[in-house]
Amino acid sequence: MSVAASPQTPPVDPEVMAIYGRSASRYDRVNAVASLGTSTWYRRRTVLSLDLPPDATLVDVGCGTGMLALAAQRYLPDSPSIVAVDPCPEMRALATAAGVRDVRDGAFTSIPVEDAGRDAVVSGYAIRYATDLDAAFREIRRVLRPGGRMVILEMIAPRPGWRRSIMARAIRDVGAPILGVLCGSRAVRDLMRHFWDSVSSFDSPEIVTERLRASGFDDVEYRHVGGLLGEFRATRPAEPA
Repeated sequence: MSVAASPQTPPVDPEVMAIYGRSASRYDRVNAVASLGTSTWYRRRTVLSLDLPPDATLVDVGCGTGMLALAAQRYLPDSPSIVAVDPCPEMRALATAAGVRDVRDGAFTSIPVEDAGRDAVVSGYAIRYATDLDAAFREIRRVLRPGGRMVILEMIAPRPGWRRSIMARAIRDVGAPILGVLCGSRAVRDLMRHFWDSVSSFDSPEIVTERLRASGFDDVEYRHVGGLLGEFRATRPAEPA
């Protein structure tokens, strides 16, 4: 079976790789503080919401330190294959150290698994880094079996206006330096400022869902979970009988 990625895969942004590489060792601490301790609940909810059998296969794209893949290993105990994919070597090393059994180099436009072989694709806070969103969705569709499902968690900035302006100042000008001090790292400060810049420049939910449908997905929906957190859900169509 083919494991080749879609052709003409664009490169991963090296500046993004460098930011995450420098802050990798403190990433889970930052995530816990920024989410007010709810990040574990989000990961558990994501896996359980797919309602998969315990032997389902899954790939976590943009796995970071591997926390979502670890949740999948826990709640899919009979799975023959749970793969965690990330382009950042520092993040992959941490995911392996945390106990993720199968960690591979890759990205949204280059997922190193076979065609039509996965029951589910999940991702946490990484789709905004896809350099070609349409290519990323085609690649997700490629690796899903017919009827397979995807859930992508992402942070969505408020629409332009006073709420967005206040949040930008709170995160970039207040939260970033405070977290940098609490974590003892300028890399964390830079990560938080980059976080807001990347979230605020990401496409609106309406555009993302439209592009999912254009990429051939069914049952496309966006759900606002709370705060900045939202999730995109879709299903690869079943093959005709």
